[in-house]
Amino acid sequence: MDLIKIRKDLHQIPERAFKEFETQEYILNILKTIENIKITTFDFTGIVVEYTLIKNESYKLFRADMDALPIVENTDADFSSLHNGFMHACGHDIHMTILLGLIEKVTSSHVKKNFFFVFQPAEESQGGAKRIIDTHIFDKYKIAACYALHINGKLPLNTVSSKSGIFFVSTMEIDIKITGKSSHVAFAENGINALEAASELYLLIKTKLSQNTFENKILFEIGRMEAGRVRNAIAGSSILEGTIRSANDEDTKLIQQILLESGNEIAEKFGVKVENIFKNPYISVINDKRIYKNLIAACKHLNINFIEGKMEMTAEDFGYFSQKYPSVLFWLGGESPYDLHSDKFLPNDKAIETGVKLMHHLAIEEI
Repeated sequence: MDLIKIRKDLHQIPERAFKEFETQEYILNILKTIENIKITTFDFTGIVVEYTLIKNESYKLFRADMDALPIVENTDADFSSLHNGFMHACGHDIHMTILLGLIEKVTSSHVKKNFFFVFQPAEESQGGAKRIIDTHIFDKYKIAACYALHINGKLPLNTVSSKSGIFFVSTMEIDIKITGKSSHVAFAENGINALEAASELYLLIKTKLSQNTFENKILFEIGRMEAGRVRNAIAGSSILEGTIRSANDEDTKLIQQILLESGNEIAEKFGVKVENIFKNPYISVINDKRIYKNLIAACKHLNINFIEGKMEMTAEDFGYFSQKYPSVLFWLGGESPYDLHSDKFLPNDKAIETGVKLMHHLAIEEI
């Protein structure tokens, strides 16, 4: 396989969650040229590849995510997105390419082991990992280990970073809808200002969170706010859209309680209606201690620089695999000056070789 070409091809066809139709077709066309694998598709865009050479033995599972982000690309690459308004700004094009390279390497060398290779849709939102698991496709098999990587532009090439235990935290999206009453600004007394209520609610939540004690580091932030319709009318409605992130369920419950209490206080003070909508929960990625040690040993064997990681406030729905099977997720150095989700994020193609080499070693080693 020409993995560089595959990466560039995939980069040009970014698609949103559960709409990865062109991406799925591209991958399937490659997989159909490979022998000794069984390909399963569903009524959504996921793909599971089974490679079985030893009956009644356990399996290792390797996962790559497929979806992209609603971002206008600004990389000036000669293989920039052809889908206007969407971009592989999180490196999933690299992830899929590495998994295809791994499949080719395993099958061509006739490795005497059993594997599942999972091309998973909707990692960025809507929980594609859980959707795959909920098909029960793996239920009759023993999954001994699961592996996934995530490209990281801040790390140099030939570098890996991870940690045992909680690596990526749980996350939940929050929409806070505030309903007041619109009126002309000249008759403001006839309205109920939802913008003013929303602004004070945000500050109240921040204050209450700072006054409470949490077991671990937590994150609550509003990334988007919308209010009103015209410049000369009191805003009759407002919406705050944000995220909650924490390392454990108890901290998440406390954050939710603070949001509800704060909303009730603001509703009473301003006479508005406050509605909290919690959605798209992702659970923590928990790296198995034994599998993590195998990762360190593999890096040492292959002369890949390993850096002990820290708990990240990043979210990843690989958590649904990691809390069901022994698993490890790790950062793979991609050498980019820009952060994930930047419109200029473009990790180095050379990371692909390292990713395939490391995943192959993890595939063939004993656990």
